[in-house]
Amino acid sequence: MRSRCQLPATTNTATATNVAIEGNTRDRGFRAVAPASGPGVLRLPVMKVVVIAGLIAIVVALFSALVFLYRDRGSGTRMVKALAIRVGLSILLVSFLLVSYYMGWIAPQGMR
Repeated sequence: MRSRCQLPATTNTATATNVAIEGNTRDRGFRAVAPASGPGVLRLPVMKVVVIAGLIAIVVALFSALVFLYRDRGSGTRMVKALAIRVGLSILLVSFLLVSYYMGWIAPQGMR
């Protein structure tokens, strides 16, 4: 006697209709979202924009610390404050990425 998982009536099969309706969102790491309407709507992934903005803020803080190093000749505290802000932004960005991963907002993409 065959076990229950081998019976054709009880197994789930993917038909062309089911795949077309549901799609394969598991491998892409995002959920289907209704497209924005209206002329000239810019559609950017929100998570990419947030991460890129965070990286730009970190680089700006790093270069501002370099400018303060040259202007103050190492005597002021502005460089230390700029580097502390950079470290804080880095920690904030990494924690945001970890929380986003655990909440399911982002998923690993793998090598392509």
